Amino acid sequence: MKNLFNLFLLLIFLQNTAKAQDENITLVKSIYDNAITSDRAYNQLGLLCEKAPGRLIGTPNSFVAVDLMKKYLEDLGADTVFLQPFSSPAWICHSSSATMILDGKEIPLNVVALGPSASSPESGVRAEIIEVMSLDEVRKLGQENINGKIVFFNRPADPTLYNTFRAYGGAVDQRGSGPALALEMGAVASITRSVTNHLTDFPHTGTTHFKGKKLPAIAISTNDAEKLSKALKSNPHLKVNIKVDAEDIITNTYNLIADLKGSEKPDEYIVVGGHLDAWHNTPGAHDDGVGCLQSTEVLRLFKELGLKNKRSIRVILFMDEELYQAGGRAYADFTRENKIKNYFALESDAGGFTPRFFTIGASKEILAKIQKYQYLLQPYGIEKIVAGGSGVDIGPLKAFGVPLSGYRSDWQRYFDMHHCANDTFEHVNQREMQLGSAAMTSLIYLIDQFDLAD
Repeated sequence: MKNLFNLFLLLIFLQNTAKAQDENITLVKSIYDNAITSDRAYNQLGLLCEKAPGRLIGTPNSFVAVDLMKKYLEDLGADTVFLQPFSSPAWICHSSSATMILDGKEIPLNVVALGPSASSPESGVRAEIIEVMSLDEVRKLGQENINGKIVFFNRPADPTLYNTFRAYGGAVDQRGSGPALALEMGAVASITRSVTNHLTDFPHTGTTHFKGKKLPAIAISTNDAEKLSKALKSNPHLKVNIKVDAEDIITNTYNLIADLKGSEKPDEYIVVGGHLDAWHNTPGAHDDGVGCLQSTEVLRLFKELGLKNKRSIRVILFMDEELYQAGGRAYADFTRENKIKNYFALESDAGGFTPRFFTIGASKEILAKIQKYQYLLQPYGIEKIVAGGSGVDIGPLKAFGVPLSGYRSDWQRYFDMHHCANDTFEHVNQREMQLGSAAMTSLIYLIDQFDLAD
């Protein structure tokens, strides 16, 4: 009799489990159906790119972007929208150019200043260049060979690597650390090959790291890097003239925050966000306008579909991911000062292409719990949920023990557009972007409803 009763309980449990799974499948489908048929976020992305390109921290367009997105979040019906102020160093680039002096002629090169490059004299810095393929080569050449010259870092990203982020990681040390090392060896300026495996006329900018003193530092397009290298082989004493007009300032700026209040645990926050700033040479569509609009879509989809969130959903559009990463640290300080309980955080800052997977930075137990949801997302292209890093802006929350996640889209074309003028609204596909919005919303819904601690 006891065995029959236990069997009866098991059958009820299995029936309820199957019913819950069916309900989850239906709910996730409703999220995807709404997302891929809505153009609201896509249209707002177009407006952001049009009205506020080059929205690097401290620039006029960074404040245009904040105002534009604040109104948008208010129109979406967030319960609370507010600005979180903070102060930070900033770097404003007014212009940059370079010419190659060949046979008495000045031939323009496609270049862009790296942030935070020093300014050159008004007439520019004119000197012979020395081509290198690594930081070690600079060290071996030493001051006696580099003093008074312009160092030209020209190691390409490896195009044979399937994972383009690994290719990027294998070459970006030249940009990040090369100019400061060149300065240490007596160089008067530096040129870095753009970190992309795509041969193009677009120069790609990015951050370089100085300790105190700086020099004029530029990136050159991959096509012109090839041209400059070829010219140098024929003309070993070839000179280049570099002009940079930039300034360092201190600015008061903001993270933009919007909350959708939770019904059961309103003081626990599920954070989702991207960074609102973009480099001075780009509209910043994929990096990271898409991530910002995908994050706002989480709020819109919860509201429009009537999804009841137990915890508060907090959308954060961070300022200054690109240059000094001040926005992420500012929110971490805000968390500490106000004793905020961030339950989970998800960042989108890897492009708006076809969804591929989520990374999770958390304990093995929490990772295993989240991986149980993959069967609901797999029909929509989410291949896996794996251990891994999350994002620069939410990274500081790791110190509070917050489980972190990164949304990852297909990476094959991302570095064709990364940090350059080619990162335009026209290169964002609405369906791909919205499939990402739906994936992010679905993951957040499941984490909120079924709890990470159970």
